[in-house]
Amino acid sequence: MKLEGRRAIVTGGGRGIGRAYVERLLAEGASVAILDLDIDNAEKTATELSDRGTVIAIKTDVADEDSVGAAVEEVAERLGGIDIVVNNAALFGDWKPEDDTFPYLKRMMDVNLLSVWLVTRAAAPHLVKSPYGRVINQSSGTAYNYTYNGPTDEFTGLRSFSYSWTKWGVNGLTKYSAAQLGNWGVTVNAIAPGPTHTEAFSKSVDPAHAQRLVEAQPIKGAIQPEDLAGAVVFFASDDARFITGQILVISGGRHMPA
Repeated sequence: MKLEGRRAIVTGGGRGIGRAYVERLLAEGASVAILDLDIDNAEKTATELSDRGTVIAIKTDVADEDSVGAAVEEVAERLGGIDIVVNNAALFGDWKPEDDTFPYLKRMMDVNLLSVWLVTRAAAPHLVKSPYGRVINQSSGTAYNYTYNGPTDEFTGLRSFSYSWTKWGVNGLTKYSAAQLGNWGVTVNAIAPGPTHTEAFSKSVDPAHAQRLVEAQPIKGAIQPEDLAGAVVFFASDDARFITGQILVISGGRHMPA
């Protein structure tokens, strides 16, 4: 097992991609804390996975500074420290792409981007003390989708592109965090998944469009949460100790950024 004895945080780990990360980290020997606003689901997940290793659930609003600070300190106390942070939580399953209002854009930014900074900042004092400090951020292939597919006959105002550019912001934050924390041996990388078939994805994308997305991939097939989990283990392991500030796109070749 590559992560024996290491202590990990996974935000939004109660379901979907986050749960797949939790399962794989446990399989590799890590203890895992699920930080999730939906505490009922997080506790259910923790109970279901309890026979695989140490897993706890803590109610956390990742967009709230006080909530994040309290949760991270609780993790450090209960697990004896923090070695790995996976910033997975985001607004997606209930994302409203047609809502271009400024308040909604701010909410998307708070949850999808600023939360990554809040959790990393809170965990950093523990990570720099660890010989295995790792941060893995969840970006998205949508950060590279620059084509506008909406109506063009009448201009109705600038779209917010809220989900896409908050994920592009995650890419930038990953690099800046890596530049600083690398001085203490902490690596910071990101995973940018393509269309991944989760419950949230099925709520946001109609089946016909989902099939078109699959067909647009050079490597055909529906990406599953488990297809992303190996990358988390790699970035968290000693195999990646000299890899930092990188964005790994897992999209079947749909996105190939330079």
